Amino acid sequence: MKKFRIYDACVIALLAALVFALEQLLAFLPNIQLTVFLLVLFSKKLGLIKTSIIIIIHTLLDNLFMSSLNLAYFPFMLIGWLIIPITLNTIFKRVNSNIALAFLGILFSALYSWSFLLGNVLFMNVRFLDYFIADIPFEIILALSSFLSILLLYIPLSKLFDRFYKSN
Repeated sequence: MKKFRIYDACVIALLAALVFALEQLLAFLPNIQLTVFLLVLFSKKLGLIKTSIIIIIHTLLDNLFMSSLNLAYFPFMLIGWLIIPITLNTIFKRVNSNIALAFLGILFSALYSWSFLLGNVLFMNVRFLDYFIADIPFEIILALSSFLSILLLYIPLSKLFDRFYKSN
């Protein structure tokens, strides 16, 4: 791994703020967000460690802002988001096509949504089937928004990212 520089810390802070701000700007639309797309982009461009730091910062900010920093929510959100950089930098590291990444976005959306299932069943005493069925429309919306944003935005923003981010 290359040295971690002040430049990297600034980029990580800026990108974590961007993810948080965009999620809050779209909060009035249920499960329509650019978070999966951004985490896919960052995972491919920054790697596992830097993207994981962005996710930790974002998840802490989001949970503090929404007053949901508790055992039923925070660790499951963190795990749900961390699945993206972990898998994209290990088992899916050779996947670079925006079409393939868009389909992976559907998978990541489902895994993220299902991560909350466990917390709600264990800590909130919600019945598994009730939660699963009630969450299906929201999972579909998140999967669709993730698929479309990755499909349409990955290539142009990947090129833009390469122009502005200096990794050496």
